Amino acid sequence: MTTITGVSPIVAVDRLYTKIAWRIVPILILIFFFANLDRANVGFAALQMRQELGFSNAAYGLGAGIFFLGYFLFEIPSNVALQKVGAKIWFARIVLTWGIATIGLAFVTDTTWFYVLRFVIGAAEAGTAPGVMLYLSQWVPDSQRGRFNSLYWVSVPIAFVAAGPLSGLIMTQFHGAAGYSGWQWLFAIEGGLTVLVAPLILFGLANDIKDAKWLTDDEKRVAQDAVTTLARTADAHTYRDALRKPETLLACLAYFFLLIGYYGIAFWLPQLIKQAGISDTMTIGWLSALPWFAAGLSVVFVGPFSDGPGRRGAVRTIAILVTGIGFGMSAYFSASIPLSLFGLTMAAVGILSASTVFWANLARIYIGGAAAVGFATINSIGNLGGFVSPYMLGLITDATGSTVLGMYAIAASVAISGVLMSVCFKKSDA
Repeated sequence: MTTITGVSPIVAVDRLYTKIAWRIVPILILIFFFANLDRANVGFAALQMRQELGFSNAAYGLGAGIFFLGYFLFEIPSNVALQKVGAKIWFARIVLTWGIATIGLAFVTDTTWFYVLRFVIGAAEAGTAPGVMLYLSQWVPDSQRGRFNSLYWVSVPIAFVAAGPLSGLIMTQFHGAAGYSGWQWLFAIEGGLTVLVAPLILFGLANDIKDAKWLTDDEKRVAQDAVTTLARTADAHTYRDALRKPETLLACLAYFFLLIGYYGIAFWLPQLIKQAGISDTMTIGWLSALPWFAAGLSVVFVGPFSDGPGRRGAVRTIAILVTGIGFGMSAYFSASIPLSLFGLTMAAVGILSASTVFWANLARIYIGGAAAVGFATINSIGNLGGFVSPYMLGLITDATGSTVLGMYAIAASVAISGVLMSVCFKKSDA
């Protein structure tokens, strides 16, 4: 066990970061869980909503993706605001506003209001992912970053594992209750649960190390010294540094192409399973959980493993290869439910593993004001992939009657992302 001595008793570093993880990570997981549940429920709602309201695949894909335009426009202001007002107030504001807007989706009657509310939800939620990355940079040194990122990112598969059965249950059991359809109950219930997270954040989250009443003075000193040491090794410290670095543009493009793949799974998995021959909503829900369950198991091990010296580049490259092969396999065997689902499982495992290491690499480059702007810029531009992916797949599906070509396009996108990451992180992989 690693220890550090100072003017006071010995502080066990491993035990210290385990203590920090138990106090801040569960709340961060809860925030990101509901963020991803919100993105998953749009895919499940399409099973009923699209037919009832007469939306085409392209129109629904546009509505699902327009979320990211609002996200893009408000991401940097949101992250700067988080740095100024404090994490717990800002995260509480985020979940409260997007929860209320999600409830509003239950009462949509046409594409116009669908587009408007999806944009509002994106604007409200802006800053969640880069905000968490900024928040963790104020708590955790590089030697612990992969571990913390894996704990945080595991909320993604947890959300999607829960989303399948939960959405299927709500949409089948509540369909017709009080005169409302299952998809309406889906938005209302999950939006209401999101609103309830706000007070948990206000009362359970510490803004920073100094604000953590559950740490001793010695533990605060050790944790703060570790973050300060990381700050001295980072390449960018100010807002201007972040925007001037060539790595910023490369990381934006790499994340954009990677998230085309991520949201290809997130938005279209239920309909891909339906296209393969499964019609029962509850069965689709359970099958949709399998890829994310496997991804959750893998990311818990990948993050800590990647913290080892010189491992991040190799881990990231393998993850990208697994993702691309998975999407290609899903397309080639689209008529076979077992093989297509296995391919999508590979893609989910690879894409979450790559994301975990991607953000760990970025923590070596940006700190302070640079982290606020750098993380937000990369995440906002990268998440435009979430706008392109569902709309692109919708257009291809409408034109060809199949998602096969769309899956191949996504596999190519992930490969481009891998090349860009290798160039971007050439120095930080060393």
